[in-house]
Amino acid sequence: MTRRERRTGPLVAMIGVLAVPLGIFALLRRFPALDIAYRSTDVHLVVMSIVAVCVIVVAALAARPAVRTRQGPLVVLASTSTVVALLLLGHGLATPGTGGLVGPNVWVGRYPMLALPVFAIGQLLATRPHWRPVRWAARHPVASLLAPSGLTAALVVVTTVEETVLGGGARLPGEVATFQVVAVLTGVVLLGVGAQHWWWYRLGADTVQQLLTIACWVTVMALVSYQLGVQWHLSWWDYHAYLLAGFGAATAAVVIDTRRALVVDDALRSAFDVDPLKHLASSYPEALLALVAAVEARDSYTHGHSVRVAELAVRIGTRMRLSSGRLRALAQGAYLHDVGKIGIPDAILNKAGPLDADERAWIEEHPVVGAQIVGRIESLRHGLAAVRHHHERFDGEGYPDGIAGTDIALIARIVSVADVWDALVTDRAYRKAWSHQRALDYIVANSGSQFDPACVDAFVAFVGDEYGLRPGRTADDGEARIEGCHGHDQAVGATSGSG
Repeated sequence: MTRRERRTGPLVAMIGVLAVPLGIFALLRRFPALDIAYRSTDVHLVVMSIVAVCVIVVAALAARPAVRTRQGPLVVLASTSTVVALLLLGHGLATPGTGGLVGPNVWVGRYPMLALPVFAIGQLLATRPHWRPVRWAARHPVASLLAPSGLTAALVVVTTVEETVLGGGARLPGEVATFQVVAVLTGVVLLGVGAQHWWWYRLGADTVQQLLTIACWVTVMALVSYQLGVQWHLSWWDYHAYLLAGFGAATAAVVIDTRRALVVDDALRSAFDVDPLKHLASSYPEALLALVAAVEARDSYTHGHSVRVAELAVRIGTRMRLSSGRLRALAQGAYLHDVGKIGIPDAILNKAGPLDADERAWIEEHPVVGAQIVGRIESLRHGLAAVRHHHERFDGEGYPDGIAGTDIALIARIVSVADVWDALVTDRAYRKAWSHQRALDYIVANSGSQFDPACVDAFVAFVGDEYGLRPGRTADDGEARIEGCHGHDQAVGATSGSG
């Protein structure tokens, strides 16, 4: 399979998820003779019960860790899933002909038009942990779970026991138009949340995110079928099939993630984690993790350096609106950027004083060695440019190849900024960490010479939001330049190498 096929295959499959059901529904509506009638309240109840069980599984898996960890997204997921399950069960029970009910009950139509918006709201809030309702749910997990579930259960019991109660005998004025508007808004939300899960899937190639995308987007088709299908005909039964597929996919996603992580808390948090790096990291092959661990085990001062550089590089890349594929390459390249140091003698790697010419030659060779190692492993080659060229300078005075400007791959230019920042603000064997302000001023002062100005601008925006820092001095810092030249961090220019 070619790289292009690997890249476009999932997209074609996801388009099919919507296009095929939509095509079937359009065919049934275009040719009424194909839209066969089939009325069975028992089948309807069974189908809705199965769908409700799927949602209850999600709620049950989320409820316990939600209360224990007070994670807002998990509380919201458990609460809304329980409400949706009860409403869908009510939809089945309220069907005329079920359980002795003979009269019309308008609630049979209201339940799904309440359940689907609740599902959409739950999915949206689960991906927005900083929103006020989610923070409130985190502070009051038990109330957030019990109150909505209790009210919904009471509603279902009352309206299925007596079909005329609470307006069950006839539609309210404007009810149809209101639900049509709600259906459109629900569809928009589900398309948006599905797109968010698709983005996360493209970052980490995680099957769980793909299933959550399917859950959201197929549920949109359920809305279309319910609103436009002919009751008790195939075009209406489609709605139930889409519900089963959508909620079944959501259940499968959570179950798969739980079995894979073994710890329910971690599994569900990862499924709805808003940090793109977490989704990128889920796709890291074992070879990548093993290589970096081997390098960092040799130097306590640089322990965690690769992870921090990868995290910062992804933050910068996200602000520069890199595609999911380039972000994946950036994350891998940043994580692996120092892997070539595995061949540098400990005496040089951990030397507390200045390096002599021969020792600098060893240091300057690590990008080449790293590229040779990474180039031999197919799954790691996406980040190869960052490994080889993260010490190149924008002005062409770097190493190992002395290339300049945009001849340096963008992912390498981003890693260069992230690498220097982390090297400067952490303790090393040969010097103490710099303050964040001093490190920021150094990077800004060397924009256009050592660093790509566009990457520096994105970095400055990030540290401004993250640390509240703004550039101070914009002139070149002589002290920084001198210290950088005498440290391990860099043989050409200012700091970066031991990190």
